Amino acid sequence: MIRFSLLGVPVGIHPTLWITLALLGGGFNIAHVGDLLGVALFVVAGFICLLAHEMGHALVGRRLGGGHPEIHLAWLGGDCTNMDARLTRTQGIVMTAAGPLASLSVGLLATLLLGVYVGDLSVGGVLALNFMWGRLPMELLEGYPAMAIYFFVFTIEISFWWTVLNLLPVFPLDGGQIMQGLMRSPRMMHTISFSAALVLTLFFLVLGAWLMCFLMGVLAVFNYRMLRQCPY
Repeated sequence: MIRFSLLGVPVGIHPTLWITLALLGGGFNIAHVGDLLGVALFVVAGFICLLAHEMGHALVGRRLGGGHPEIHLAWLGGDCTNMDARLTRTQGIVMTAAGPLASLSVGLLATLLLGVYVGDLSVGGVLALNFMWGRLPMELLEGYPAMAIYFFVFTIEISFWWTVLNLLPVFPLDGGQIMQGLMRSPRMMHTISFSAALVLTLFFLVLGAWLMCFLMGVLAVFNYRMLRQCPY
């Protein structure tokens, strides 16, 4: 475990986080040193986005409800706990929404910095959008170190998709927790979560996105079990 404190918030990082990010960043396809550097850049970009996400929860939660938040990063994400916080239902929703907003802000900042780096804000946006859909226009990279471009775009890509994933209406993702705060019926919340997770499992199965299919399948089973235990 790596442990440190950031803005007064204790942070713990389990080794599984680095392993998961490395595999997602192409760890299975390393053929030469350049590939290894690309994986390392992906890991750093992913760490920044995930940490920013959890810090959003921690700082806003502490601001609204006090307490002593702690962050733990492992596997494909993280967890922010603050057992001492006193939050109203509305404040809890705001705290939950602060995580996706923080990670999205990192992506927007990276897009701006990429545009500044290449000397054209519109080109920065074009690079980011093309890379996110698997088409990096090499003609726009002439005269710039490719690794620097990749780092910016990795950050944009991860922040965008991580925000989208967390806002899905599936408990206990942030979208599901926001839905929990808005609804009075736990049974209805878990019904929606189970249905959404099941549909997404089939969707990712068709696409051949096995990791996402597995993740949504696990969440579907989890919400089905919680649904059976809900009295109302």
